[in-house]
Amino acid sequence: MSRREEDMAAADNFFTKADQALKKKNFDYAIELYQQGLQIDADRMEERKRLRQAQIARIMTNGGSTTGGGLVKMKNALLLGSIKKLGLQKKYEEQIIEIEKFLCVAPQSAGELFQLAEAFLATERTASAKQAYHEATEADPNNMDAWKNLGRLHEKDKELDEAIACWERVRVASPSDGEAGKAIRNLSAAQMMAKTEERKKEGDGSFRDLLKDSDESKKLEQAATIIRSADDAKSAAEVAREKAEADPENSRLWRDLGDIQLKARDFDGARASYEKALEVNPQDMYASDKLGNLNEQIYVDKIETLRMEDAEGNAATIEQAEKELHAFRVEDYARRVKEHPTDFALKFQYGELLLTDGQWDEAIAQFQNARKDPKFVTGSTYNIGKAFFNKSLHDLAIKEYGSALEGLSEPDSDLAKSVRYDLAIAHQTKGESDKALEYLEEIMSVDISFRDVSQKVTEIRSAM
Repeated sequence: MSRREEDMAAADNFFTKADQALKKKNFDYAIELYQQGLQIDADRMEERKRLRQAQIARIMTNGGSTTGGGLVKMKNALLLGSIKKLGLQKKYEEQIIEIEKFLCVAPQSAGELFQLAEAFLATERTASAKQAYHEATEADPNNMDAWKNLGRLHEKDKELDEAIACWERVRVASPSDGEAGKAIRNLSAAQMMAKTEERKKEGDGSFRDLLKDSDESKKLEQAATIIRSADDAKSAAEVAREKAEADPENSRLWRDLGDIQLKARDFDGARASYEKALEVNPQDMYASDKLGNLNEQIYVDKIETLRMEDAEGNAATIEQAEKELHAFRVEDYARRVKEHPTDFALKFQYGELLLTDGQWDEAIAQFQNARKDPKFVTGSTYNIGKAFFNKSLHDLAIKEYGSALEGLSEPDSDLAKSVRYDLAIAHQTKGESDKALEYLEEIMSVDISFRDVSQKVTEIRSAM
C-alpha cells in the first residue's frame, strides 16, 4: 500500500468514527474527528459538509449564533489577526487550518467562508474552493465576488449550466455589470458548441490509455468525469472495480464504482456496488443515500419513459407510478432524517413530502426543526402556516403566514405573492373580508394576472 493510500485509509477511519459521533449527536467529538480527517485529506467535500453541520448543530443546541457576532469576533481577535497575517504571508495551508478553527465558533460567518474559498483557490484545490464559495453565497447571497469566482470555477470545470447560473445572480443584482453580461454570452455560446460536439465521436486513444497517464489517486475522478461512450464507461468501471477489489473492505471504493456505473446508467451494477459498500460498512450513510438516489432515479426514468411513449394512453399507469415514487420518497427521507439528525435541508425536504401527503402534524414537526437553520426560516414558517390552515387552525395559520411575509427580502417576489394570497384566503375563511381584500389588492397592484386574484377581488367586493 502506497503512502497516499495509507493516508486515505487513515482519513476514512476518522470520518467513519465522525459520522457515528454525529449520528449520536456527540457534536464535540464529531467535530474533532472531522478536523483530524480533513487535515490528512482536505479535499473531502462531503465530510467538510458534515463538519459544518456538526458545528452549526452544536451552536444551535447551546442557543448561540452561527454567523458570529461582534462578541465572538472580539473573543477571537488574536485568531482573526493570525488568519489575516497568514494570508498576507501567502501561507495558505496554515491559513486554512486557522480559518477552520474560527468556523468552529461561527460556521456561517460569510467573511471567513470567503477567505477559506480564496485559500483553497490559492492552493489549487478547485473542488474545495467551489464548495467554500457556495457556502459563502449561502451565508451572504449579496457577495458578488463569491458568485463571480464560483462562476469562473464552474466554467473552468466545463460546468456551463452552473457557471451561467452564478453569473445570472450577478446580473440580477447589478444589471449594468458588463463582466456578467459578457460571461453569460460567452458561456451560452460555449454551451451550444458543447451540445454540438456531444453528437460527434471525438478523441484519440482509448479511455484506458487516458487513465494510464494519470496519478493513481486521480483515476477514479477522471473515470467519473470523462466518460464519452459505452467503451469509456466499461473501461472506467473496470478501473474502479480493480481499485475496490484490491481493497475490498473500503466501502468508499465500492461507492466510487457505483457512481461510475450510475453515470453509465448501469442501474443493476450500481445497486450491487452500493449494497456491497453497505455490506462492508453498515454505517456508511453515503452508500445508503446513494442507494436511495438510485431507486428514486429508476422511478423517475420509468415515469418519463411512459410519458414519452404515450402520455394520454398511459395516464393511469403514470399516476400509479407517481404514487409509488412519492411513497418511496416519504419512506426514504424518513430514514435520511433519522441518519442525518443535523441536516436541516433534509428536514425541510421531508416536511414538504409530508405536507403533500397530508400528514400535517408530522410536517409541522419537521419544519419547526428545519427553521433552526437561518436558510430555511421563511420557507419553513410559510409551510407551517399551510399545515395549520389545513388543520382549520386559521389564527395560527395567519400568524405563521405573517411571520413568513416579514422575513421576505423581496416583497414583490412570487413567493411573497403566494404568502399574501394564502393570508387573504385564511382571512376570508374566517369571514374577515376587509383584511382578505387588503392582501389581494396588494397582489393586484404588482401582478394582476397572479392566479385568480382579480376574480377573488371582484367576488369579495360584490359580497360586501
